[in-house]
Amino acid sequence: MNQLVFEVEVDEGWLIATGHDPEMATQVENIEELGPMVRDLVNCRFDPGDARRHWPIRLHFIHDPVLAVSA
Repeated sequence: MNQLVFEVEVDEGWLIATGHDPEMATQVENIEELGPMVRDLVNCRFDPGDARRHWPIRLHFIHDPVLAVSA
């Protein structure tokens, strides 16, 4: 199955998502922004006719995130 894989890690409070084939990266402040920002990156990186724009995107977290429960 074709898919784009991004490794996600935390650096100084930012979430950094890095794809390696081809090289591309983005950063966001919180997990809610991550999906839309990665999708936007993919759409900007590939031409409109490129099939990779429609491939599933896998986010591989280098360290498991801990989500806080709001009161």
